Amino acid sequence: MKKYSLFLVGITLIFVVVTSCTYVRKVTYPPDFVYLEDRQVVSAMADLNVNMWRIDDIIANSETILPYQREEIIQLLEHMEDVADKLGAGPTVTNHLLIDENIDLFKDDVRNAGKYVQSEPPNYYLAGQLSGSCMACHRRR
Repeated sequence: MKKYSLFLVGITLIFVVVTSCTYVRKVTYPPDFVYLEDRQVVSAMADLNVNMWRIDDIIANSETILPYQREEIIQLLEHMEDVADKLGAGPTVTNHLLIDENIDLFKDDVRNAGKYVQSEPPNYYLAGQLSGSCMACHRRR
């Protein structure tokens, strides 16, 4: 019985701490502030990376990009834009200043790459150079 009581007390304390952190954020940050959890950022960056690698793989390993590959690149770029939106954009302020400073430029690059891929005839140059857009944040320091 004593172990069961200690277990309940421990669970209750964990719950109180977790919920109080959320409450503290709501009280201490302005209403339009978006708090990005580290796991959200890591997950989004990993997602962007996987999509970037797939685009690069298609472009680098195809003499002629087939229509289904073109569609895949378009879908990957659209997904990347959606992921970038979740990291913030425009006037949104987050707890990641480096992301705030660079996400709009990255999204513009993704959008422009998509426009060129969708043009007739398609142009894959910007899609192939997209990984360079990551250098604004991910350069060696």
